[in-house]
Amino acid sequence: MSRILVPVDFSAQSIQAVRFAIAYAAHKHELTILHVIPPFPSRQVVQRLGSRSVESFQAEEATEDLKPFVALLNEAGITYRLEIVFGTPHEVIAKQATDDYAAVIMGTHGYGRMTGYLMQSVSYPIVHDAKIPVFLVSEESDASRFPWRKVLIAVDGSDQAMAAAKTAIELSEGMDVSYTLLTVVTPPVAYTGIYGVGWQDTGSLEEWGRDTLKPYEDMLKEKQVSFESKVLIGDPAMLIKETAKEEDAGLIVLGHHGLGGIAGTLVGSVTFKTIHRTQTPLLIVKSE
Repeated sequence: MSRILVPVDFSAQSIQAVRFAIAYAAHKHELTILHVIPPFPSRQVVQRLGSRSVESFQAEEATEDLKPFVALLNEAGITYRLEIVFGTPHEVIAKQATDDYAAVIMGTHGYGRMTGYLMQSVSYPIVHDAKIPVFLVSEESDASRFPWRKVLIAVDGSDQAMAAAKTAIELSEGMDVSYTLLTVVTPPVAYTGIYGVGWQDTGSLEEWGRDTLKPYEDMLKEKQVSFESKVLIGDPAMLIKETAKEEDAGLIVLGHHGLGGIAGTLVGSVTFKTIHRTQTPLLIVKSE
């Protein structure tokens, strides 16, 4: 039985993430529900009461606030353990997100890239730092479709996208799932010279898109997985989200290039753009 790490706070997003984890676990995976209590902000209070007293109060409050999560898990009859630890949330989660776990499942507020950075989003640094696949689930995700039956795999010709496609298949083992491969070609008019000499019309762009898809198609055929392929032209993040809605996808799969924080914001990471306000759960895979 593999293990899934589910970091939670007390948000509606975390409740949805736990629902998603329960649906996915289905007696095949053990869940570790992890709540991280950040350092108490007032040094004066800690000095007067003592760190042990403050942490005792915080742990009691956390245990009480986590009761709705525990009720969901007990009702579902899922094997789980609950861990409450102290530390900086994204650092503790990233440290625990090792090969001991098959994946991380966590809620996301779906902030924009800069807003998420300024508001110290936990999900963004976890996507960047975690060594294992990360599922992100928003409050608006439709829980009746958990875990997933249709998977949209967005690819761009990179090793990260290939790793993401393979991981999606591995994590869907034993499930009745259909796949759609999607690549989005950005028109050279938006980024002069990006495709070099040879672009003449949309036919050329579609041909390049089909060439991009071929290694992924070969891999899926080798694994004897049924799928359909799509080539679209335009803005990748927008078209990924639109296609997921049109296909009624229950999961979007993306490879991540590992750019985090300001770097990811400045280069316009497709991953971060797709996270922004998406209602479809995401599986993000980073390849070293």
